[in-house]
Amino acid sequence: MQKIDRFINLSKREKMILLAGGIFVAAFILVVGVIMPLSDYRADMKNAIRNKDAQLRSVYELSAGIKAAEAAARPGRKVNEKDFTLFGFLEELASKSGVNDRIEYMKPISDAAELSRESVEVKIRGIYQEDLISLLYGIENCPTPLRIKRLNIRRVERDSNLDVTFQVVHYG
Repeated sequence: MQKIDRFINLSKREKMILLAGGIFVAAFILVVGVIMPLSDYRADMKNAIRNKDAQLRSVYELSAGIKAAEAAARPGRKVNEKDFTLFGFLEELASKSGVNDRIEYMKPISDAAELSRESVEVKIRGIYQEDLISLLYGIENCPTPLRIKRLNIRRVERDSNLDVTFQVVHYG
């Protein structure tokens, strides 16, 4: 009661100063306690949205890349399966790799139990390691389903070249 009486007994000027101080304190609490945290939260949310949007675009790009790779890896893409012969493919690949003059033999292997697949055994003498890698890479990246069934590599001591015998199988 005494405090209320003291306030009532204050002059008009003192009441205005106390009222202005109270308004200042209330405004300060409102700005520091409510408005600034809300604006910081809003800015954080905008940054988070920007980051998530960039991540989502990255995921879409990766997804498109994966879909393109899957489409490229499907057997028989853009290659006419009826025109494909394993023997012809291996001859062409050997000439592209520059090892067709080193081929000792290429012989088709027939298996009566497996009529749906075609096999060819190849023996190459004196091939360089880089040429062998190029040849094997070409076989593994053929658009038709090819697999290397057997691979025998022997280093020739006098030339430090390789003698290679391998069997390629076409499932088609």
